[in-house]
Amino acid sequence: MSTTTTAPQRELVIASRTAPPLHTVRWALAGTEGRRLLRHPLFMLGFAFAVFGLVLDADSGESIFGLAGGAYLFPGVGLGGMTFLVACLAANRERRDSAQDFYGAAPLSERVRTEAALLSIAWAGLACTGLTGVAALVLAGFDGVLFFDGERYALRPLELVQGPLYIVFAGTLGVLVGRWTRRTYAAVIGALVLVLPPVVWLPWIVFGDGVPEGFSSDWLDHASVGWHVIGLIGLATVAVAGARARHDRRPRVALLFLVGLGAAVAGIALGLPTGPDPL
Repeated sequence: MSTTTTAPQRELVIASRTAPPLHTVRWALAGTEGRRLLRHPLFMLGFAFAVFGLVLDADSGESIFGLAGGAYLFPGVGLGGMTFLVACLAANRERRDSAQDFYGAAPLSERVRTEAALLSIAWAGLACTGLTGVAALVLAGFDGVLFFDGERYALRPLELVQGPLYIVFAGTLGVLVGRWTRRTYAAVIGALVLVLPPVVWLPWIVFGDGVPEGFSSDWLDHASVGWHVIGLIGLATVAVAGARARHDRRPRVALLFLVGLGAAVAGIALGLPTGPDPL
């Protein structure tokens, strides 16, 4: 009798000792989801149009716009909207397919799967960082100088960060919506919102000081690029906290939300332009 009752317990102890650490499993799942995101046809379509947008901006002489994130806002098929859509559909996959029992039998909790889904967005951010870096090198060279109507404009590193940060924000927002909803139309509506004002202005509203005269958005050159980047990070942090709150109600998640909200409000308020360019 004692042998039959203690054997399962011994097997459970052995299994718990041989199981990989939780952080290893989390990163492994994040890698799988990240590679799946990059291979998704919708993401690949948005990425292709981002490359096309960079080429168009270069041909029209407005490379600053594309490098600052405008290339990710191609109407209807922008990479931001596509990233949101793919992340949202992946996050609510089990509820949309009514497969909660299947996923519930897995050894990973909902909290770990949510964290892995959020970490997978880093793959999209890295892909966009690589695209922006290569485009900046091709268009501006190693000195980072662009020419517009015969005037020089030196690119600033923070300007190049805006596009990838916007993609990260769009992806984390997609995980947030996907974790709290189970319908496909929520993903489609959210993707449309990301290409409408004022959300569509987020990645390219700031170019820093010294925008060449004649550029279509030179009246924004008095805004603070640094604060704008902080605002984008804050928005992404709010989305991360909102997604985690679906299955994790610990105080640290609430603190993360408050920190992200403060950064978003401060970044948006202090990153706004001080006034139109008198020229």
